[in-house]
Amino acid sequence: MSRSSKPGQTRPGQTRPGQTKPGRRAGWRKGQGRGKRQASAIARQTLDVTIDTLGSGGDGVATAMVAGRMQSLYVAGTLAGERVRVETIAKRGDGVVGNVLEVIAPSALRVEPGCGYYDRCGGCALQHVDGATYAAWKRDRVVQALRQRGFSDPPVPDPVLIGEGARRRVTFTAQKRAKHVTLGFNARASHDVVAVDRCPLLVDALNDLIAPLSVALGAVLADGARTRVHVTDCENGADVLIEGDCAPDLQAREALAEFVKDATLVRVSWRQSGLAVEPIVQRAAPLVSLSGVPVELPTGTFLQASVAGEHAIRDAVLAGIGGEARRVADLYCGLGSFTLPLSEHVIVDAVDAARAPVRALERAAGRANLGGRVMASVRDLGRQPLDSAELAKFDAVVFDPPRAGAIDQVRNLADAIADVPRVVAVSCNPASFARDARVLVDGGYKLVSVQPIDQFTYSPHVELVAHFVG
Repeated sequence: MSRSSKPGQTRPGQTRPGQTKPGRRAGWRKGQGRGKRQASAIARQTLDVTIDTLGSGGDGVATAMVAGRMQSLYVAGTLAGERVRVETIAKRGDGVVGNVLEVIAPSALRVEPGCGYYDRCGGCALQHVDGATYAAWKRDRVVQALRQRGFSDPPVPDPVLIGEGARRRVTFTAQKRAKHVTLGFNARASHDVVAVDRCPLLVDALNDLIAPLSVALGAVLADGARTRVHVTDCENGADVLIEGDCAPDLQAREALAEFVKDATLVRVSWRQSGLAVEPIVQRAAPLVSLSGVPVELPTGTFLQASVAGEHAIRDAVLAGIGGEARRVADLYCGLGSFTLPLSEHVIVDAVDAARAPVRALERAAGRANLGGRVMASVRDLGRQPLDSAELAKFDAVVFDPPRAGAIDQVRNLADAIADVPRVVAVSCNPASFARDARVLVDGGYKLVSVQPIDQFTYSPHVELVAHFVG
């Protein structure tokens, strides 16, 4: 998954950093908050259309006469071949968003969603699709991205499906109105918040935290405030990060301290717009286990969304390295999801631009007596990729970049093909991966396999692990 995260932008009239407005409790922003892709309103129109295909965003896509011209019509919750009655509600990009009023002729592939919030919540896009069609669609996302880059018959097997009840991290939206906090997820194509008391995708520990977290936020947020709350289930309790447009006052800090004392939490932190994260209360350092090695989780650091997903990606990475490598580079290493299991067999040079996770990896490797097998360093690979001479000392290279990919690093890898016989690419973005794969193959590497991994169940996202040999 992408590791980038940006705080909210400063607004005119916002309090100075570190201060709270008199008489106002800490919060994020009033009125509408961040929602999904922005859409502008249009005149409402009711249409009967046939859905042509299931698009890359999980919406059904039809072509219809809207506002006097033929346009793409994106309709959530529909399937190819279905006849539906739709109300147009907004413009979006090159087309129009429609809301289903009635499914006139349903597809035989339609199933009943298992979540009672599905018709309103925008968190899931594909619960209405039968399992075989869903898996084929996820695989096809990877196949089509590669075909667009000239891979006519890409080696893509069926996806690894993670399923429900596995997500260990989540971002809730919280809104306080009239002393009541609504905690849940953005409604589909709306800024409204759908309150949930349970999400089938989450591990039990996160679901158990929803009710007490709502109560705690009621004592912290200002009336009218809206914010995002990031929660991670760790080995020793939950880690909570609250976003706010100003620093929490004394009363809010005391409420959060009580929350940590009463709930199964290890840390609560606050991220004020434009400033670094501030730990508010910490009982202990949050710990995550990466292939059996306990690692301290720095606040706001990227972590795979599920243990099962992490293990599926890890196993595919290890398979791609093979048994002959002696020294491996793990580029964009993060906390060491691949570094630590690799270090049981090979010497690993782990590199990432973010200092906090690299230092956490170093400490974890030292405690596990792996310090001599893990060489960790801080380096911005986007601006300063390893060159072909630096790459020449490795028997294999693993890279797991943000969504934008690693085009400059990949070009240097292509130049180093004579020295680096194996490359393993991990990606959360089939489009940027396909671009990078084209560079590697044009440089002489052979694409052996591309394994899709469906860690974000019911969403349009798909991750993958690809093996290249020189």
